[in-house]
Amino acid sequence: MSHGQEILGPPLGSREQAEPLIRDAIIHFREAKRATIQVMADLRRLQDGQVHVLYGYANFSKWAEDNFQGLAAGNVRQLCRAGAIALELDRRGLIDLRNPQGVGTTGLRELSTVAGTYGDNKMAEVFVTAKGMIEPDAEVSGTTVESAMRLLMPPADMDVVEKTDDLTKSTDAEELEDSDDEEYPPKVNELLDRIRDLSWEIPDDEPMSELIQTILQLKRELKGKVSDADQEWLDSSR
Repeated sequence: MSHGQEILGPPLGSREQAEPLIRDAIIHFREAKRATIQVMADLRRLQDGQVHVLYGYANFSKWAEDNFQGLAAGNVRQLCRAGAIALELDRRGLIDLRNPQGVGTTGLRELSTVAGTYGDNKMAEVFVTAKGMIEPDAEVSGTTVESAMRLLMPPADMDVVEKTDDLTKSTDAEELEDSDDEEYPPKVNELLDRIRDLSWEIPDDEPMSELIQTILQLKRELKGKVSDADQEWLDSSR
């Protein structure tokens, strides 16, 4: 046996022997998926309620990282974005958060990009369209959402969605790299949290070119390149 080689257990002898294990695994998988979506929604509720302020934190992601063992700040942001979509779909009666079915975590993440670009109404339309494209007992995935968007939106608008998604992912990656290399004072962490919120709360009727420019501006903020005009824009948005 070579160094590091994994030792596997004895193989199953028949399909009859395998079926109980498969059933258990499927049940556990479904329970885990349901719990994940519920945690997404719970975190978003806590973020919306500014629970971190009650405990003396300037940053919700940092509060969650300190209180949920094994949860990184970067993951908190992604979970909260998806959680906002789960809450909105539940509010519209499109899913039931007590037993969320019909949508997966990748679908929620992709829908969050649609909502951030076009608003909740378009997001809900895309979800309903995606549901109509799959079998009744299947779930909406990220791929299904992309297909629904291509059905509903002209090619030029789809280019904007993809470019916006790429810019947002790039911003998240840079935030995570920065957070690994240096410690920020509380005031800077508060500003970073504000920037993350702004990148997903841009008004729905804002032109797409301005949306992209705003995200680029937020990236400059994260690098510390804040101009007087940028600061006036930040102050006016509060």
